[in-house]
Amino acid sequence: KSKKTLMNVMKEFIQTERDYVNSLEYIIENYIPELTREDILQALRGKRNVIFGNIEKIYEFHNQYFLAELEHCENSPFTVGQCFLDFQNEFYLYALYNKNKPKSDALMSEYGNTFFRKMQLKLEDKMDLASYLLKPVQRMGKYALLLKELLKECPERESSHHTLKASEEMVRFQLRHGNDLLAMDALKDCDVNVKEQGRLLRQEEFIVWHGRLRKNMNASHLPF
Repeated sequence: KSKKTLMNVMKEFIQTERDYVNSLEYIIENYIPELTREDILQALRGKRNVIFGNIEKIYEFHNQYFLAELEHCENSPFTVGQCFLDFQNEFYLYALYNKNKPKSDALMSEYGNTFFRKMQLKLEDKMDLASYLLKPVQRMGKYALLLKELLKECPERESSHHTLKASEEMVRFQLRHGNDLLAMDALKDCDVNVKEQGRLLRQEEFIVWHGRLRKNMNASHLPF
């Protein structure tokens, strides 16, 4: 039963990865060229990076490297953890994508959804561009779930158990790190360059006591 479960998880890992790569390619080939239309709205001119973020770099990473590495793990599921850790730096692309997402959402909501509707109708696609732009965020969530499934099947005594756990934690960290980067950008009147202080470990609301005074401090003021 355990072996069958592992094979099913790997089958899902690889098939959904192929589908994901195809979806990214679909966005790049069909929607990004729309920004060269002569009737482009003034508000969308020069906003390619705002709307699409670094989606082309994400596609390049998955298409040229990560998909093939996952396929090599098909018959040895527990090696997937190391596969993720080997590309830890590349997964930082997702933190950057998530950091940009609120700006993308705002521009899409105000102008983009209407503008890109023409291409959606031409493609006869039920999904709009905004739905496709969610896929990188959803993919990281899917990775976390699939890694957790593998972790359940991997005995703790196996060395692979540690790498699977570390890879799941890495994925979850990158998922929330986009919000961390937004919090760092929101800091005002700070005496130090926070970007030179190492990795942001936590951002939350804190209660600060100064003498007898108690203050609630917002997360954006107190990163750790």
